[in-house]
Amino acid sequence: MTKIGFFSDVHGNLEALTAILARLDKLSCDLLVCLGDVVGYGANPAECIQIIRERDIPCVMGNHDEYVSSFIEPETSKLRPEILKSIEWTQKQLSLDDIKWLAELPMRLQLGDEIVALHSSFARPKWSYCLDEETFAANFAHQDCNLAFCGHSHTPLIGIDMPGHLPFVDFIRPYAIPADRKVMVNVGSVGQPRDRDPRACACIYQLETREIETIREPYDIVTAQNKIYMARLPDRFGLRLASGK
Repeated sequence: MTKIGFFSDVHGNLEALTAILARLDKLSCDLLVCLGDVVGYGANPAECIQIIRERDIPCVMGNHDEYVSSFIEPETSKLRPEILKSIEWTQKQLSLDDIKWLAELPMRLQLGDEIVALHSSFARPKWSYCLDEETFAANFAHQDCNLAFCGHSHTPLIGIDMPGHLPFVDFIRPYAIPADRKVMVNVGSVGQPRDRDPRACACIYQLETREIETIREPYDIVTAQNKIYMARLPDRFGLRLASGK
């Protein structure tokens, strides 16, 4: 049986990444896939990149990975000042090789005949979210595969296309994914959960049975917070780790 562990939005949170990978390893996943945003917000971007590269975990590009590797001009950017500060700080922590690795990440991965892995919605504009019925509907209008896994919104959700109606959207529960509908699974966030559960989040998919479940793992939030404060990154990045929102 092929068991795939999907995780996303690490955001430089080393404590959360090591905790969720240890849990996924205990669950004997046959394949791990990272759905982007390895960097941004957190204080250990280089260490998180190193782990994913050393373990040879397939990874797609997230919006923060793109921001950091494309050297956005602050004067012309429409991003919030705190995000720009995070981008500039992160760039200074990374080697040129790390930045090159981020810049060369693919936008999507094809896993077998059916599954596509990507960071955000298939919809336009680029980096759209899958958050609710309307945004999942916009995604399904462009989704070119039966089953896809994404991150980006930091909330674990499943959306099922219902032609002629709004999509079915719910939090991920132990569930067998239908084979006759388009499905998008948002796997939540490892390093910056925003569903009011501060534990690191990932998702496991059983290929043969089509069963899916969410994995939550506690980690040392205080250490991750203190690193953010010591780096003089915006306090909000640390404070929200404890609340999961």
